[in-house]
Amino acid sequence: MLRFFTRLEKTRNFVLFLFAILMVGSLVFFYTPQSNTSLANLAQSDETAASVSGNKISVGEIVRQKENQFSRGQTTKMILDGMISGRITRVEAERLGLTASDKEVADEIRRQAKGEGEDPKPFDQKIYEQNVIESYGNIESYEQRVRDNLSSQKVLAFLTSGVTVSEQEVLDDFQRKNTKFDLAYVPVGSADLAKTITPTDQELKDYFEQNKQTYAITVPQKKIRYVFVNTSKMGEKLKIEDSELQTEYDNLPPERKVAGVLGQEIVLRIAKPEFDEQIKGKADELVARLKEEGAAVSEEAFATMAKGHSENPATASLGGKLPGPVKENTAKKDDPYQRLLKMKPGDITEPFSYQGRYFILRRGEDVPKSFADARKEIEVSLRNRKAYSLAAELAQKVSDKLKENKDPQKTAQEFAAQANMSAADMVRETGYVKPGDNVENIGTSPQFESGIASLENPNDVGDKTPVKDGFAVPMLVDKKEPRDAEFEEVKAQILDVVKLDKARTQVEEIAKAIAGASNADALSAAATAKGVKAKDQKNFVLGSPLGEGPTAGTNEELEDAIYAMKVGDVTPKPIKIGDNWVVVGVTKRENADTDEFAKQRSDLLQQMLSKKRSAVFGDYLAAAKQKYEKGGYIKIYKDAVEKIDAPEPGAPASNTAKS
Repeated sequence: MLRFFTRLEKTRNFVLFLFAILMVGSLVFFYTPQSNTSLANLAQSDETAASVSGNKISVGEIVRQKENQFSRGQTTKMILDGMISGRITRVEAERLGLTASDKEVADEIRRQAKGEGEDPKPFDQKIYEQNVIESYGNIESYEQRVRDNLSSQKVLAFLTSGVTVSEQEVLDDFQRKNTKFDLAYVPVGSADLAKTITPTDQELKDYFEQNKQTYAITVPQKKIRYVFVNTSKMGEKLKIEDSELQTEYDNLPPERKVAGVLGQEIVLRIAKPEFDEQIKGKADELVARLKEEGAAVSEEAFATMAKGHSENPATASLGGKLPGPVKENTAKKDDPYQRLLKMKPGDITEPFSYQGRYFILRRGEDVPKSFADARKEIEVSLRNRKAYSLAAELAQKVSDKLKENKDPQKTAQEFAAQANMSAADMVRETGYVKPGDNVENIGTSPQFESGIASLENPNDVGDKTPVKDGFAVPMLVDKKEPRDAEFEEVKAQILDVVKLDKARTQVEEIAKAIAGASNADALSAAATAKGVKAKDQKNFVLGSPLGEGPTAGTNEELEDAIYAMKVGDVTPKPIKIGDNWVVVGVTKRENADTDEFAKQRSDLLQQMLSKKRSAVFGDYLAAAKQKYEKGGYIKIYKDAVEKIDAPEPGAPASNTAKS
């Protein structure tokens, strides 16, 4: 036992770190701001959702955890998996004789109640019980959480007491994360490759014959001739005065006079899925430390934390500073940095998971937008508003006239000058279309579908209908009832499908051929010969995504290959990232600064030691879980779990997260 406590002493700093994480979780575990009546009732449910060697997990526990602020965005399955790991740790602590004693639990509760400082508060049993019941609902459950936290601390210390880190390991890791590369790379994906493929008509017809039933037309089709009023064309005639623009700027709300916001980040990578809970715990602990002085966090305090803990080399050395102001971009709703726009300066986010990493963001100051900066944007907005209003008025006149004369060409000629268009450009005609079709010049448009829905007989005219770039006044030309499709009608749809199918069978072979380039300089020519393009990426650091847009990504195989290469080298074989292949050449390599390593050495040693200990503990829990599952010691009651995600009566159904 004495030897155990000697090992425990050696790991006290890491133990305290883990303990802080666990305590944060326990303090919020029973806090339950409920979003609806059903969840409020379930939060009190004692029904068994799962058990580990007889240690029960109730439906109420899962709901309370799901509703607390640290679990936002986590699925029921993720939360349940975390609780199962916690119960496994409890059972393992009992097996190893490391369960916290009653005295240790009482001492910890008294220590928390006293607080810190020169004048600690005396412990009051009645106040303690009152506070626990008000905040957590149940004294026994709360004290069990404290016991579990202390027991986990002991198990982790016991398991990781022999973990060490060498100077060379830390140096190698620093060099790997801080070496910069200029890369030439060729992404080869099915979607891009499909654009270069031209199937023969016979291939298309063969596919159609084999899949004819798929293309059967089950609803009526309509051929529409419509008169089009282009909003932009009407806007071109408008004269916008400077005084109008200045008035628009003056009347903008304060948030519209902001060009963007500055931001900082801390990024923690999730090396393996089973480490998710541990990385989340570390992120929670960092947030708790940042908020020790209050909800608002200074740029300097965040920068210090980012330099010591963030695993994005591109921003960590800059104190987590993002490369430029974050601007609103409605086209990228999943962009994690967009949430900064809704925060106040100094606010930080709770940790959130995105593409295999946990992020903590801090919102900096606004970047103001002057009248000169905003002028072009304001003019476009004002011109569009005025043009839309004028186009709507004109489209109404067109609709009235077309209903009267049933002659689209004559109607277009009458209004062409007002529309700033030629009559020929105003009159358009669709093929035979049905709901959901991608209509030429219009796209897939519920508004257009609604506008033609009531047209049943030839020469029926509809009302003005908003469509892409303006308004359409539709008239029915002809109608076809449901039937088997003809090849020519669906040829365009089949073309896309066949091109993609052929691309999927060719993409790997093409990537292999490109990987045969003799050096990085020859990579572009090899790509061009295969109908794809080489791209460049400057100052690439391992851990960053390679590429552009949604297909950008990285993995361990790619990073190992890049780090092993010298200038001029090309990956000997293509590397698969997601659904795409990539071939990479190194055009420049800048090794990490060893002087900078000397400055950070102590912090880096501690970080790696913590990481290795976490990995050991995570591997132990994963192996224990596998053993418990194989032995039938883990039971999950799906009917009980499914109640948590079931919609309220009358509410729309959602995807149930099943265990």
